[in-house]
Amino acid sequence: MTMSRGRIILSAVVLLLGAVALFVVSNIDAPGGSADSRKLLTGVEARLRAAGSARVGFTAEIRPQVSGPKATFAGTSLVKFGETGEWDTTFSSIVADGRPPVEGRAVRAGRQTYLTSPSLTADDGRAWFAATTPAFWGNTMANPNLGLADLTVWTGFLARTPGQLALNAATEELPDVEDAEHEFRVRCTPTQDPHCPPPFGTDLDALFDEAGFPVYQAWIDDDGLIRKLEVSFSVINSGAGAADPLRPQGEYQAHLTFTLDDFGTPVTVTAPPADQVTQSRLVRRRE
Repeated sequence: MTMSRGRIILSAVVLLLGAVALFVVSNIDAPGGSADSRKLLTGVEARLRAAGSARVGFTAEIRPQVSGPKATFAGTSLVKFGETGEWDTTFSSIVADGRPPVEGRAVRAGRQTYLTSPSLTADDGRAWFAATTPAFWGNTMANPNLGLADLTVWTGFLARTPGQLALNAATEELPDVEDAEHEFRVRCTPTQDPHCPPPFGTDLDALFDEAGFPVYQAWIDDDGLIRKLEVSFSVINSGAGAADPLRPQGEYQAHLTFTLDDFGTPVTVTAPPADQVTQSRLVRRRE
């Protein structure tokens, strides 16, 4: 028996609709759009706390869109994750544009942060100074207190990514990272995320009054531990407030990269002895 032309067309339409339905279902269930994928991203901070600690390598750069001071940072942090993160950070290089690179160290013990550098000096000769003590690292952008090299500033934003934004963040477009098969790109937009643009909770907030929309790229392993994080964002001093010659003018672009390993290795963070912390009002760079 031969099938009529009308039945042939109807059968083709049914097959096509079935294929479309299968495609939709498979994409809902795929890792790029699943609830499990969303939890991988938003659970990043909690799993770091559960791991306890990690070694974090970092590079960071901030530069003006047009003109102004720029800086780069590189180094390694030993981080203890908790409600209040603690770390011992070694800056192998802090480069203020136009000046030789310097080394430094930052220790956060409890809620206090202390810094030191062989290239900086205080009037009383003490090597360490509190983060609240003004210090000249070479230019305004070369200040470690901007938080550009502090991983815990940025993982907090990932943890607060709204559900639908997190659900749509999974991607396979990023370069592969060994042992970290789950890739995410979060394009932060204020209509979807009330934390975007953020206050950063660092000295960036004092220098700039506007922030562009950050883009976070994260690579996460099968245990749910973040192995690499890249952050790109812009900050702007609009000039709307009172004129301040210490504040950079215009728009700046920043790009940060963090790599994590050695999870769970014991980390001891100790504040410097009080008699080694300067009482001077200013710390200067040696010339």
